Formats: sequence, structure tokens, C-alpha cells
Amino acid sequence: PENLTATTSLSLCVSHLSQLNLDKDKFEIHLDVKHFSPEEIRVKVLGDFIEVQAQHEERQDEHGYISREFHRKYRIPAGVDPTLITSSLSADGVLTVTGPRKLSDVPERSVPVFREEKPAASEK
Repeated sequence: PENLTATTSLSLCVSHLSQLNLDKDKFEIHLDVKHFSPEEIRVKVLGDFIEVQAQHEERQDEHGYISREFHRKYRIPAGVDPTLITSSLSADGVLTVTGPRKLSDVPERSVPVFREEKPAASEK
């Protein structure tokens, strides 16, 4: 979602493997990457996007051989500084990518309108 508002906490379950949370003070992505080791996971910030890639070569399991790979791209929401994005991997294989969100807390105020005596456009 590109146009998320910050007035309420928003939690979108994209799939059972990925969840995106956006609230007034942070942006978080949670990804199930339990089939990958930390060395097989790459998180990059490219412009206005976060890219998460994971890949492992073919390996044997109880059914035969398997290889896995995925590539996800998320738009960084407004108010999130791309240079402050971090990631961590939990012991149970959940990758969390986080960015603090800075919104201006400017209160609403009325702006007075003053009438000028001279016209905006001068005649020739």
C-alpha cells in the first residue's frame, strides 16, 4: 500500500509469511524466513524501497532435494528515514525490518487573511 495514513495503527497481513505494520511512530515488516540462514538473507534499501532477498542452494531433505529463493519489495512509507532502517532475525526465524517514523506534530491553527490596499497585478 502506497498511501497509508498515520492516524491509526495499521496492520496488514499480506500472507501467512509476511506482515506489514505501520503506526504513528514506526514502520515494521515481519517475514518468516525460517528456511534460510542469516548468511542467505539480504536486506537492501534502494531509493524508496526496501528489498528483501533470500536464497539457498539445492539441499537434501526427507523428500529429496529442494532449493528456495524469494524476493520481496516494499515501498518505504512517508516520514520514514531510509538511513535509519534496521533488521533483526529472531531465534525462530522471523526477520523484522524496522524504521522509525517521524511525523511533524504541528497543531492545527487558523491563519489570518490580511487585506492589502494595492492590487496583486499591476496595470501598465
